[in-house]
Amino acid sequence: MWQSFGSPVTLFIRQCGASAFVVGSLSAIPLLLMPITLASAGLVERVGYRRMAIACWTARWIVCSTLIWVALLDFPGFAGWRVPLILIVVLLFHLLRNFGISANTPWTTAIIPPARRGLFLSRATLCANLGGVGAFLTIGTLLGSNPTLAQFAPVFVLGVIGGLGSTIFMARIAPPPPRSATRPLAAQVPSSKFLAGFKRCFARPGFVNFVVIQSFYGLAFISIPSLGLIYLREQVGIAPNSIIYFQMTGVVGAVLTSLYWGRWIDRRGTNSLQLVAFGGLCFNSLLWFSTGAAEPGLAQLILVGAVTLFSSVWIGALNMSQTHSIMMLAPEDDRVMFQNIAILMTQLSQALAPMIWGILIDLMYHSQFSLKILGFELGAYRVFFLASLFIGLIGVGFLSRVLLKSRKANLSPETI
Repeated sequence: MWQSFGSPVTLFIRQCGASAFVVGSLSAIPLLLMPITLASAGLVERVGYRRMAIACWTARWIVCSTLIWVALLDFPGFAGWRVPLILIVVLLFHLLRNFGISANTPWTTAIIPPARRGLFLSRATLCANLGGVGAFLTIGTLLGSNPTLAQFAPVFVLGVIGGLGSTIFMARIAPPPPRSATRPLAAQVPSSKFLAGFKRCFARPGFVNFVVIQSFYGLAFISIPSLGLIYLREQVGIAPNSIIYFQMTGVVGAVLTSLYWGRWIDRRGTNSLQLVAFGGLCFNSLLWFSTGAAEPGLAQLILVGAVTLFSSVWIGALNMSQTHSIMMLAPEDDRVMFQNIAILMTQLSQALAPMIWGILIDLMYHSQFSLKILGFELGAYRVFFLASLFIGLIGVGFLSRVLLKSRKANLSPETI
């Protein structure tokens, strides 16, 4: 489901006429909807983690099924409605996703022992990525090298089938054990008040570092997966089905490393893994910069394959460490509010950055911006990749400082 409604939707909305700003804005939608999710923390607690997670997951793939008709319908005047309709579907998707995450991570935290969470995340990632390999192979075959809008419809049908299967298996998972809290929820400190919850979050040891690290990640690297698709399609000249196959290569890389990252977290902590991932993503920015310089042919294809392979490896490591950090830092009696505020602070940079970069890229294109340094022609995207490298290196320096400080104090980096 995730792969069918991920990269294909980006390619689909771009082919429908969306600008780089609109493509980047897709990542900002979760942030815009987060206040609604924050206000509903008490609702998630009352309804129950398991019930809310299953309901929201099911509603997500039902909403996304409308994209099938957006791709198939073609009558006079409808072309101008495609991009707004896609944005509405994506908005509803992320609203339901935010509610689902509010329930899913506390549900997982409640049923997985602390010492085994890294291993669990590894195995969950492994299974998801194995499914992703099959999905990308099928999607690439369905799209072909020059797809029409109608050819995206079978891809969205594939996503609906995946969502239905996921709902069936989620319903078979046992409910979490009863809470260990000694007082009823209504008598606890009112977690539904955002400002009070906000202050409690920042009072938790390690929370400030968590926000700073995720902000560096958002500013430097989160925009590349979506805007990079446009770059490969329009600047490098890679066909849509080839882009999907390359992304499948990336999923294979994530499969091969997912189990290792989970064991790394259990043994060395999340911050050390984030340092490795930041260094890898900085190297990836150099690879992205080089893809346009390579001559079309085998060398260019190898370079594109390498950049998509390593992107999935490093982004998978960061996403896993982020989830583990939230699970570890969240207090037992206020999990939903804490988690939602943590995600809000994370998305502040991770959602706004693609919008900002989308605007800048559109402006540079309209002004026909071009800069030549040491024989390299620097267009809009290559400036973008160099900027991501610069910001990423600052993030590497911050993470190195956190780890050094923790070793001197003989403490876990996550608690500093």
